[in-house]
Amino acid sequence: MKRNCLFICAVLLVPIFLMSQGTSCTTPIAIALDGVCRNYTISSSTGANLVCTSSGTTPVTYFSITSNSSAQNMLLKITGPSNQPVEVAFYHGTSCTNGNLEAESSICLYDGNGDWAPAEDFVITPNTTYIVRIKTATTGTIQICGQYYTPPNNNCLGATPIGTELLVDNNAAHKPGNGVNPFNVCADVLENTAFYSYIVDITGPTSLSVETMNCDNNYESDLLKLGFQIGFFTGTCSGLTPIKCYAGVNGSAQLTVGVLPTGTQVYVLIDGILGSNCDYSIRAINALVLAASLKYFTAWKTPEGNLLKWVSLKEYDNAFFEVQRSTDGINFTTIDRIAGQGNSTVEKTYQYIDASPPSKSYYRLKMITADGKNSYSNILRVERGSKGNPKITFNNVVTDQLSLQINDLKQEKVSIKIIDQSGREVYRQNTQIRSGYNLINLNTEKISSGIYYLILSGVDYKEAFPFVKS
Repeated sequence: MKRNCLFICAVLLVPIFLMSQGTSCTTPIAIALDGVCRNYTISSSTGANLVCTSSGTTPVTYFSITSNSSAQNMLLKITGPSNQPVEVAFYHGTSCTNGNLEAESSICLYDGNGDWAPAEDFVITPNTTYIVRIKTATTGTIQICGQYYTPPNNNCLGATPIGTELLVDNNAAHKPGNGVNPFNVCADVLENTAFYSYIVDITGPTSLSVETMNCDNNYESDLLKLGFQIGFFTGTCSGLTPIKCYAGVNGSAQLTVGVLPTGTQVYVLIDGILGSNCDYSIRAINALVLAASLKYFTAWKTPEGNLLKWVSLKEYDNAFFEVQRSTDGINFTTIDRIAGQGNSTVEKTYQYIDASPPSKSYYRLKMITADGKNSYSNILRVERGSKGNPKITFNNVVTDQLSLQINDLKQEKVSIKIIDQSGREVYRQNTQIRSGYNLINLNTEKISSGIYYLILSGVDYKEAFPFVKS
């Protein structure tokens, strides 16, 4: 009887436990950061606003998110019930005290939907759990789509090519634009800047169509502090020449760039006013149709040479890719041609090995249609010397731990990756290094025995080091 009673009591407690999930800081609902959209039941707990304009006492639900070993940025797309206001408060850790509240990383979604990501200056700790408190105006369900997300277009060299077809994107997880005067983006300061580029098709007027722009921050009660700032530039990433800039609020607009010659490359910088997170669709008017829309274009060093990889999402009359190389990032020459898919709507993976690269190389892809029109990818930089970098050392045979020593590099956040011989990533970590000596221990216990490459990337360099996992 006692055994039966224990079983029955345990069964009866299960619904009570499930009902308590999300009602407090100690019983949060875990959000999987896997890119899948899920609906969650809003809890029965209530509370007041913490960072947004007061809307009285309404339902409050607690969630948890956990960073990965690479400390990648985290992005949530949130849709509340009935287009009513939603407040997202972020706590640094699992204690929901005012001391742990990160007000700069909290946001007000007054229309009930938008993007959340930590503020641009918040440093994510690897494998750490954080609390997200979401206050809604009513009960019901809330949809959350969570993912680990490192924006590919965080700087000029990584600018995403755009054309005449709508591109849906956001600037929520981005960092400030480096090397750009905020004045030329109609801004006092840059906080979360996304870079794009396009090429003028025919000599004449060109413009950017911004559609369904939706921005949120925790200043929305003052509409002058909510919205976007956009700057237009020509030239090269090493020397951008400003043309025009605009500031605006939610909605749609066509922004005039001016009359430009055929073949002019235009750079577009989109930044949020006071860190506003913006969702938007953009397209360029009088721009070349992109022969291929790229998912990514990457490069790293291997013993065989510099390995270039790229993936096309769609191809439009794409005859071939020209792999181009430069030693100064300005003057490029074609080193090979690779046939494209013509017209395709499925992902296609390409790769190329530059077997005889110079010590410093810049790479880009020239995508050419059957009728001769062309567009370009972002530019990648790879440096390699005849000897290993003396500032970066570690044992080239490791067991359960790789001890990486970095000395006399500039203070910045570096990306550390380990890939196998096929190019598959098996480890990733983002780490803030300081000037002087740094010791970084990487846990390689779960990596199988074999030959691997350690990829170390900073703002303006990338190096690869082979090693053996025994």
